Amino acid sequence: MPSRDVAFASTAGQRSSCRTNRLTAARGIATLACRGIASLWLTFVMVPSTSSGNGNGGSETEANVEALIEQLGHPSYAARVRARESLERIGLQAFDYLHAAQSHPDGEIRMTARYLVSSLLVSWATDSDPPAVRETLDEYGAQSESERQNRMDRLAELPARQGLAALTRLARFETSLRLSREAALAIMRGPMSEDPALRSAEADLIAETLGPNQRQAAAWLRVYVQDLREGAYSAAAWGELVRSQRQAMDSGTDPDLTRPVVLELVRVCAARALKAGQKDEALRLANDHLDLIPAETSDLIDASSWAIDNGLHTLVLKLRELHPEPFANLPILLYGTAESILAVQNDEQAAELLAARAAAIDPLSSTSAEAELSPKVIEERAYRHRETGHQLASRGLFRWAEREYRHVIESLPLTARAAASTRVDLAELLGDLLRHREVVEVLQPMIRRAEEDQQFAREAPRLLIDLNAMRSAILFHQGQAEAQGETPEDRAAARQSLLSALELDPRNIDILIAMYRIEGDETWKNDVRRQIQAFAVMFENLIEMSQSQALARARFPNPRGELSDLYNQYAWLIANTEGDQRKALQYSLKSLEMTPDQSALLDTCGRCYFAVGDLENAIRMQRRAVKLEPYEPALLRQLAEFEAALAARSPQEAAPGE
Repeated sequence: MPSRDVAFASTAGQRSSCRTNRLTAARGIATLACRGIASLWLTFVMVPSTSSGNGNGGSETEANVEALIEQLGHPSYAARVRARESLERIGLQAFDYLHAAQSHPDGEIRMTARYLVSSLLVSWATDSDPPAVRETLDEYGAQSESERQNRMDRLAELPARQGLAALTRLARFETSLRLSREAALAIMRGPMSEDPALRSAEADLIAETLGPNQRQAAAWLRVYVQDLREGAYSAAAWGELVRSQRQAMDSGTDPDLTRPVVLELVRVCAARALKAGQKDEALRLANDHLDLIPAETSDLIDASSWAIDNGLHTLVLKLRELHPEPFANLPILLYGTAESILAVQNDEQAAELLAARAAAIDPLSSTSAEAELSPKVIEERAYRHRETGHQLASRGLFRWAEREYRHVIESLPLTARAAASTRVDLAELLGDLLRHREVVEVLQPMIRRAEEDQQFAREAPRLLIDLNAMRSAILFHQGQAEAQGETPEDRAAARQSLLSALELDPRNIDILIAMYRIEGDETWKNDVRRQIQAFAVMFENLIEMSQSQALARARFPNPRGELSDLYNQYAWLIANTEGDQRKALQYSLKSLEMTPDQSALLDTCGRCYFAVGDLENAIRMQRRAVKLEPYEPALLRQLAEFEAALAARSPQEAAPGE
């Protein structure tokens, strides 16, 4: 799915949705400049030692490492140097002990251990890693902490858990304890396979890679390994782990265990319990640790959003009891309470009262209790209402989102930047809901003003508005509304509107799809078919060019993003019209290989499977898309279409072997 609505603005910062979801190579070793003597550089190959802790040899090595670390604090300078050089030669087996020694009570040992750890020259990838993993880890150690976090996220997003071994490596060896924990959490958030053999292999890989490591991340992953072996979420084991971590935090015995760390562990465990169908356990776990959430506005909003996203609405109501003041004065928290009251108590009247109170906060005109509002204050409030509308729409609260948007566009002049961008948002929302005539009503004043006021027309780019694209959008929705008429005249008007829309925005394939679906004579059908064929040839040529460019730009971030988008555009067009639908499916699958788990790409793939008659896979893909954006109307409509088709299929139509 390239676009659910006709694009008519390029407003920066618009909410990410399935409408806009369209969518590093040479290996090397990171070279870190040593803070001192170059001879102290240490190269570790990141594979777990098979002898650590196994047999006498391992025990002797461990005892030797511990003794050498103690020698780092010896009164003799020569003894300290010899110990340091010996630790360098031991290599990987010293890594965990050096990390632990960074908190040693002896200042000399502590300083030298920190120096050695920070001066390591590390090869983070192994030859057995898949190419995508090696590319992601290229020069990992030379990156900033934020970029290393980004690399971890990319590893976690790789399909078929290709990044599992690398993430486990990072959990064990990453010099930042925060990132070490993030690597473990990324693994724990991932899905568990239904195949016992695969789960067992993953458990063995994690356990072997962790070795004797005693970091927090390693302790968490060892419990996760048990889950993998048993194929189920172990509420008792995770509950005990969280309790022990909480006790250590409360007592202050472990300075690395902070409130945010334990809270994130609680949330990941609760989310895993939900995935395992243990909602009561998830609620209990989250409720027992509500006191970890600070009374700060941002933390309360974050906690409420997390609870709502995970369907734990009762937690929002309990947070409101604990922190009544912010929940009475912040719109997004009031809306969250209203949403939770609807979900838990099904009390529509109480929810609507709270939503009305939320909408009344920060009015865009002066009240009797306020002085005259300055233009800057009005603009800031308008953008707050707009952002609230975005958040409500993303949660499927379309009625309340529409009220927020309309408050802005009805309170401000048409030419105000906030009003223009909010008008675009409202039009997109109405388009998603198939309220085509209302889209025209919302956008038409902008076009009329531009036609009457040349100064406004010249300033439209400043408002980030493409007037031609907006005119095309109006004609597109006008045509969709006319197509719902019952007379031949209605359909003739619809064809003309869609044709005019395509002339204004000739790259928009959703218009062409609408033209294909509308009734028309043979001349109309043949003209539309020719245009579809022309688009298909154009996409094929662009794909060929992009393939060459992607190879040439392999070291740039996401060099294949454009190619993935082209595959998706071709697939969406052909799957919704006619042409080589098997090729469309192949292209769609390729786009997902390049940019996995994008709702728009999954939506396209579902349509491609539907086009070739594979209803089971169509529904499977569409459900994955809906899981990513559970309230997106277009995704839900397509899922309902596929499920209805499967339900209506007779047994004789089922594929052989089903």
